[in-house]
Amino acid sequence: HVVYDATSYSGLLDAQKAVTGVRAIPGYDFSKAKTIVSVNADFLGTWISPIEYANQYSKGRKIGNKNNKMSKHFQFEARMSMTGSNADTRVKIKPSQEGATVAAIYNGVATQLGGEKISVPKGVDVSSAVKALLNTKENSLLISGSNDVNVQILVAKTNQLLATKAISGISNYKQGSDSV
Repeated sequence: HVVYDATSYSGLLDAQKAVTGVRAIPGYDFSKAKTIVSVNADFLGTWISPIEYANQYSKGRKIGNKNNKMSKHFQFEARMSMTGSNADTRVKIKPSQEGATVAAIYNGVATQLGGEKISVPKGVDVSSAVKALLNTKENSLLISGSNDVNVQILVAKTNQLLATKAISGISNYKQGSDSV
């Protein structure tokens, strides 16, 4: 049986297998996130399931009786995207800075929540995003559009440190593997 995905998510799938033991895309729920930090993941335009995610995202952005505070959205990206145009804070990064940006976010969270720090080259200032993630901990979500398994492992570990409630279950949208 051969599975082919037009856009590869093999890095994300392999990272989830390494961190959680299950090779599947996490069941992201943006409506449960008070802080969303995205690194090159255009979740409102092209990433995994944009229609589903746009619906969830809009629920966190509307103020009403059930929701008295709008979610905070940080977007780190190399090019302007649909998601970046909707972010509260958009930071332009070079494509080569994507891994270092995720690593810096991981380190900022790990320093405060007892995770193991890693060596990171000096790069983009992520302090306000890290502060927001730590302020909302289990109501936070970090995602990355990278297909690099090491970047995705840091994303998964960061979400584990935060004990995020914005990920529940799995999604079987993509199943292809670049290693075959």
